[in-house]
Amino acid sequence: MEIVALDLPVRPGADVAAHCVVTVRQGRRTGGALIEVRESSLTPMPCTVEEAHRRARDFLQRRLAAGESLERSEGFDGLVSPPLPVASATAPAAAEAASPHLAALAARFSPSRWKLESPTRQARTAWRVAECSGSPPPPALVALVPRLVELLETGDDLLDLCLAVAIGRLRDPGATEAMRVLRERGRSPATRRAAHQAWLLLLDADAREAHAATLRADALPGGEADTEAAFGGPDGAQRLLDAYDLAFARADARTALLALLARLPLVPEVFQGVRYLYKAAEVRDDAEVLGLLHARFENTSANPRVSSAGVRRRGGKAGTAYGPRTRNYFRLRGWRHLRRLSSVGHPAAPALAVHLLLGLDDAELPDAREETRWQLVNGRYTPVLRHYARSAGWLLVPKLLLGGLDGVHTSARGTRWWTGEPLDESKAAADRVDGLRAMWDQHPGALLQLAMFSRSALVHAVAARALQDHSAFVQQQPEAVLSSLLLSPYAPTASVGFAAVRGRIELAPEPAAQVPWLRLLVTSPLPAARDFGLLHLAGDPAAFAVHVPLVVAMMLAEHGPVRRQGRGLALLSPPVPLFAELAAALLAVDPAAPALDTACGQIAQLLTTSLAEPAARAPVEPVLCLLEQAATPVVDLAVTWLLLQPHGLAVLPPATLTRLLGSDDPLRRACGVRLLASLPDEVLRTQADLLADLALQPDAVVRAAVAPALRRMAEADPVFAATLAERLHAALFRAETGEGVHDDALQWLTQMLVAVAPGRDPASVWRALQAQSAGAQRYGAWALADLSPADYSVRQQATLARHTHVTVRTWALQAIDATLTAAWPPTPEQSAHLLPLADAEFDDARAAASSWFGERLPDASLTTELLIAWVDHPRDWVQALGRQRLVRRMDAAEASLCLTRLSQHPSPQVQLFVTQWLLELPAGDAQALAARLRALKPYFLAVLSQVQRGRTAKSRVIAFLRAHTEAPETAAVVAEIFARQVVTASLTDKPQFIAGLRDIAARHPQIDLPFLVWKAPAVPASTT
Repeated sequence: MEIVALDLPVRPGADVAAHCVVTVRQGRRTGGALIEVRESSLTPMPCTVEEAHRRARDFLQRRLAAGESLERSEGFDGLVSPPLPVASATAPAAAEAASPHLAALAARFSPSRWKLESPTRQARTAWRVAECSGSPPPPALVALVPRLVELLETGDDLLDLCLAVAIGRLRDPGATEAMRVLRERGRSPATRRAAHQAWLLLLDADAREAHAATLRADALPGGEADTEAAFGGPDGAQRLLDAYDLAFARADARTALLALLARLPLVPEVFQGVRYLYKAAEVRDDAEVLGLLHARFENTSANPRVSSAGVRRRGGKAGTAYGPRTRNYFRLRGWRHLRRLSSVGHPAAPALAVHLLLGLDDAELPDAREETRWQLVNGRYTPVLRHYARSAGWLLVPKLLLGGLDGVHTSARGTRWWTGEPLDESKAAADRVDGLRAMWDQHPGALLQLAMFSRSALVHAVAARALQDHSAFVQQQPEAVLSSLLLSPYAPTASVGFAAVRGRIELAPEPAAQVPWLRLLVTSPLPAARDFGLLHLAGDPAAFAVHVPLVVAMMLAEHGPVRRQGRGLALLSPPVPLFAELAAALLAVDPAAPALDTACGQIAQLLTTSLAEPAARAPVEPVLCLLEQAATPVVDLAVTWLLLQPHGLAVLPPATLTRLLGSDDPLRRACGVRLLASLPDEVLRTQADLLADLALQPDAVVRAAVAPALRRMAEADPVFAATLAERLHAALFRAETGEGVHDDALQWLTQMLVAVAPGRDPASVWRALQAQSAGAQRYGAWALADLSPADYSVRQQATLARHTHVTVRTWALQAIDATLTAAWPPTPEQSAHLLPLADAEFDDARAAASSWFGERLPDASLTTELLIAWVDHPRDWVQALGRQRLVRRMDAAEASLCLTRLSQHPSPQVQLFVTQWLLELPAGDAQALAARLRALKPYFLAVLSQVQRGRTAKSRVIAFLRAHTEAPETAAVVAEIFARQVVTASLTDKPQFIAGLRDIAARHPQIDLPFLVWKAPAVPASTT
């Protein structure tokens, strides 16, 4: 969000102070960057600085109340994220109980006792001081700082390291110089790193910032690609430590570092720096970093081991910096460190426990599973079922989270755990099962933090049961904390919040004091909480209806019963504050809120019915602000609200209308069209082309939005109606730009614009019916009903009878009946014009064609040419009808024509049919018959060349040809046919061809038959 001061020109009569606008940018954050950004404004018109700040602050407060957090702000003092749980008052008692132990620990550093301790014991004592140094450190230990500085460099290197950590945690600035010196001349790199961290702890904020300014420029991590390549080099470990130092001084650097640690690969080149950073975090008691790294160790598998030969091949470089043993060591180190801090009552122990468990995320864990193992029970091996929860791979869970649960089994190395029965994570545990129970009981606020921020169902189930023992502590938490509990998606945590809020309601005597808690209940995802809240509100609806924030929250709630009761309370609420709160709530609503579309639609219906009159009197400016909201349902509701107001369109900024009309979102564009459609007719009459374009938009919501204006303009202006009809008619002949465009255009043309619908003459209807566009065909089918059969010829009617639309086919078949019946009998030309009917694909048209071709058309109306065309048709049923009608004309006069026209037909049925006409050929003139046979030669060859089919036709043709070999003219033609077929014929037919050739050779020796030249056998010469 940003408040922008505009440099506006001074206009006469304008408020000079009104020059500020509030801009809101909303989007989705990925990898630290905001994507899919959508801008909106809280100010439709410039306002004063004070008003801009008021609107911005109200917006932020509402978003924070909805559960969002404030990362960074400038100029908005007093805005904070929801507070953390209120700390308990039991911790000081624990510190007082530990005082005798601290006194005994301090006594060990007296010179007389110190010199008697072994070096190992001395280092352990110094480390014990570091463990007991909390924040603030105990005074008894702070007094030891001069003695600790005195002991530096008096023992071994391990003692110096432990002393440095202890001095750093005691936070005595007087030891700063000693740590600066030790970090430079320590005997080992580990000691120098520990001294450096102690030195940073002793610096004040300004000194740490000055140190951060001296760090390398690239110490701050870069983008996502800046990981292994940047931190895997020779100076990668030091760069990672520099980034950690920078994060100690600057909040933005810490955010970037945490994001880096969450994705940094644990490869050998990088892991050494991660190890150094982990130990530095232990020195600083940085629970957040320790918890993040512990989650990485729990969730990241170890690198495979490399043999000694592999190490030698790598030039002596270690190949498994993060191996199985190292991984398990750090997993155990986190638990042991926490256990040690808890045992001494360290104030950092609860925070460390919380962050260790916050790393447990169900989304990053495998699904729960079962395994069957054979186990020795009473001397016999028996199958035992093991139940592995999603967190079964976490070493920390059975120790810290389930330390008090019986029946938890762990593997030999403690790396996996299982139970004999599946764990029910959907409800709170029946009994306390948490480990380190004393620590949790002393710090119930830590349990609340787990309940508020954990993403593990198991953590919620355990923490909810522990919080039941601290119900009084939970009940006294502020509203923001209880809201977080009630809004939790985990039922155990929501139940804890419900119990606390219910107790607060029972203690509140007046409805006004109960309203904040009832608002939490009715918006909770827990059904029991919602039911309790709704039932309580139903007891006195009039008393609660005056609290409009509660009513508006219910109207925008996710669940239907809550919204329904909220709308009922709205009818009893005072209108002025109700609409003011509604506008403010809608302005700050989350665009991703569930059921927002439904809620806005229901509110719009309420505004247009029961609350129409007060909604029309509401102030216009808040409604104009809603037109800039990022949520489209809110914009749609704002348009409905604005149109209710008599002067709403008069104050609508043209820029707002232009942005809505030019939006890429169809729903927002439809909102702009609704506003445009509500303008006066005088204005719309000048925008006829724009309205026609909107009527043909690809999006149905835009077309529906402009429909009222089109209807109103078409009824009042015939010229506009005719122009619109022409545009819609032309659009039917083009491809649809969106689903339903043709449907809407047809609805307009056939209903509202029927009086001016164009293209209804026979030629235009024919063009529409033959168009490729389905919309144009449907329009032609509608217009065809008003035409008479006389408008089209019989051929056109037959063509229409095979149309895809059944109404067109029905009209065409009726038109054919009317046309042919009126002039019975049909002429041969009319019968020929029916031939397109044979190409019909639909049963009704095919049945009509069969009736006309087979029965209804008299023989006098059918010419031989037409019947031959039927026989030559590609469809079998048409060929059959043609042969049926043609066989009635078998005479010598028609034989030659039929043979000539049908001899080339490839169908075996037609070829067989043609053989019936061979007997009708005139045989009196041998030369004429020979010429006819030569013309039919392709037909004979086609029939005789068929393989495995046409046996009857082949037999008839062979018999016919052998019967016409008496005359030499016909015999020569037959000889040519047989001579060709004898070469390629099958063994079945070849003897007939040979026999025919022998007959021809015997009857007509003068005919040259190259295949029948028989030479006399050679007589062998006699020898004398």
